[in-house]
Amino acid sequence: MKSPGKTSFRLFSPLLILFCAFTLHSHAWAKSADNNAPVHIEADQMEMREKEDISIYTGDVRITKGSIKIRGDKIYIQNRNGALYSIKIEGTPATFYQLNDLNEAISAQSHKMEYLAGEGKLELKKSAILEKDKNRFSSEHIIYDTLKDIVKAGQASTDGSQNNTPPPRVKITIHPDRKPARKKSDPKKSTEEKAAEKNTAPAS
Repeated sequence: MKSPGKTSFRLFSPLLILFCAFTLHSHAWAKSADNNAPVHIEADQMEMREKEDISIYTGDVRITKGSIKIRGDKIYIQNRNGALYSIKIEGTPATFYQLNDLNEAISAQSHKMEYLAGEGKLELKKSAILEKDKNRFSSEHIIYDTLKDIVKAGQASTDGSQNNTPPPRVKITIHPDRKPARKKSDPKKSTEEKAAEKNTAPAS
């Protein structure tokens, strides 16, 4: 249910740049069908600062394009020289979700997200969780290189030195590839039993 005063936007140019960044730069997670899907945006407020080349969406921001779903309290889109430079998403938490061409889900959540288009890197800060192909990474700080498909998690050891406490540990859950088990013969059967089964089998 929409809150009073919530505004819907469609095909607003900075958001088209945003999704071009996610679907073209991010080959590791991109779903091809998302490229041609329409953009739908909902927010309580929108502010566009043309001189600064920044657009700001505020208030339960919801953005969808095909399988892509982004949600946050506030989203900043910074362009430079007519091209996307960065996207900042704030929320409690901010969330990102998308399927790739194998229908594998890629999702992320944290209190702060930043995507640097030129480097193809997604940075998650504070209560960060990244789930990719059923594998789960959780930390206070995660960097996902979408071009090289590399995940880095954890903080420098000096981050907790002021309170003389170590930084939060990185937690990882990795699911092994599931392969169908091969059917094995019953080792308890004797040679005579196996021969009898072979003799009683119907002729082809």
